[in-house]
Amino acid sequence: CPNSYPSTEMAASDESPMVRPTVQELTAAGVEEPPRQYVLPEQDRHGDLLAADEFPEPTPLIDLSRLTDADEAERLRAALQTWGFFLATNHGIEDSLMDAMMSVSREFFRQPAEEKQKCSNLVDGNGKDYQVEGYGSDKVVSEDQVLNWSDRLHLRVEPEGERNFAKWPSHPESFRLLTSLP
Repeated sequence: CPNSYPSTEMAASDESPMVRPTVQELTAAGVEEPPRQYVLPEQDRHGDLLAADEFPEPTPLIDLSRLTDADEAERLRAALQTWGFFLATNHGIEDSLMDAMMSVSREFFRQPAEEKQKCSNLVDGNGKDYQVEGYGSDKVVSEDQVLNWSDRLHLRVEPEGERNFAKWPSHPESFRLLTSLP
């Protein structure tokens, strides 16, 4: 039963978030359907949304090397206003670096929960002090809040002087090495 997962919620107050299990913990516990906190109520759903294969046109493709061209800048503006996102080409990031980042990210998320929690976005571990940086999920402020079905590792990379290495994983070891590449 999806809702039989042991609760790790804290008592709610105006000042402190509630702690919930991560999505990876839920799936590891055998949850087959998202708990109610992850399901958007029927009245809030947009029935007119299309599946990816039903879109009338392809996702906008923006050539970042041509953004100084007025036409490409207009395409970017239109993509953001209508779609809210775009695919970027000619961004200058080597495929090998992107592949390495994906690989090391997968390694991080495959680690045991105890290792990932060393980078928690909960400052004190009990949910009273939440910060955006670190491993975890969104801040939970109410019982009826709809949650995203995702765990994340949010790290500040630039400017370099504002990196908070206390929230950066020490495992896998190659994680920090990739961020020091030019």
